[in-house]
Amino acid sequence: MLALEGIRVLDMSRLLPGPYCTMLLADFGAEVIKIEEPRLGDYSRTFPPFLKDFGYWHLQLNRNKKSVTLDLKSEVGRQKFLELVRTADVVVESYRPGVLKKLGVDYEVASKINPKIIYCSLSGYGSKGPLAKQADHDIGYVSLAGITAMSGEGNGGKPAIPGVLMADMNAALSAGMAIMIALRHAERSGEGQEIDISLYNVAMTLMPGAASLYFGSGFVAQRGNNWLTGANANYNIYRTKDGRYVSVGCLEKKFWSNLCRVLQREDMIDLVEDQQNHPYLEQQLTQEFAKHTMSEWEALLAGKDTCVTPVFNFDEAVEAEQTKANDMVLTVEDEELGEYQQLGFALKLSKTPASLRKRAPRLGEDNKEYL
Repeated sequence: MLALEGIRVLDMSRLLPGPYCTMLLADFGAEVIKIEEPRLGDYSRTFPPFLKDFGYWHLQLNRNKKSVTLDLKSEVGRQKFLELVRTADVVVESYRPGVLKKLGVDYEVASKINPKIIYCSLSGYGSKGPLAKQADHDIGYVSLAGITAMSGEGNGGKPAIPGVLMADMNAALSAGMAIMIALRHAERSGEGQEIDISLYNVAMTLMPGAASLYFGSGFVAQRGNNWLTGANANYNIYRTKDGRYVSVGCLEKKFWSNLCRVLQREDMIDLVEDQQNHPYLEQQLTQEFAKHTMSEWEALLAGKDTCVTPVFNFDEAVEAEQTKANDMVLTVEDEELGEYQQLGFALKLSKTPASLRKRAPRLGEDNKEYL
């Protein structure tokens, strides 16, 4: 039996945070029903590349789910949805604050039908405040939260767009945890509740280091001015002979010492303890790493316990032996679509593992079953 078998989730969300959250629940056995508008459904269905008429984004994020189409602007659609609420445990939605109230399907209405229902709302800035109804995307949330200012080159250089959707992905994980907490409470008390997950709020909490510096001393962390953003030689990125890069994460002195020995630069071991030496150490490491290619450094540092790794592109990460060992790429065999690949399960549980039981659904594929 799967861990979340018997939990029914109505997923009214689109694109990334909500669907990623409900995918995790579905992977562990929850019955996730995507509630989609009848014509287009989740926008991600149309995102290229395609496998026949399936978008890969949709295949990745909506596996193990069902699809039901409802026009929530119609009275019939509204009533059908509330009938589903009667038998559900969780609703996940990503509309702007106030939209579900206008449609007549918000938590207040749903909780009268089903007191145990849990409503998880994912929004950009939360349900209150001057930005509550403002539209935005990940780049906006992380920029206002101070994350973008810590990414990129120092010395007044241009900030860099983070390479992953940090607010989106972390909000999805936070929503999943909040849902499990609320389910536990509902199990004990018979009482559901509302969950408010703001992508902006989640982005703010991703920086405990910056918060500690600011609240403790007033220091404002920015790109290049602290140990996590390139100020230190032993936590930095270096270019190799072939124009690739390696990351150095020798925060502890034992790892730094090991690296210096590989470089045959024992003279640098104790210098790392004085912050004033770091510009010199960075200069020296820049010269040292330029002597060999990235693959040569992989071989030279293998098994030396230095916390130095190559900076891989995504294709290299997919093909890496560690990725294969962890089963982080799934090969799916589908009667209609043939063979395709997608990312595996990051959450490894020994007794109740995740599983891929069903490919992502066609739009409205399960209308007959549920309506």
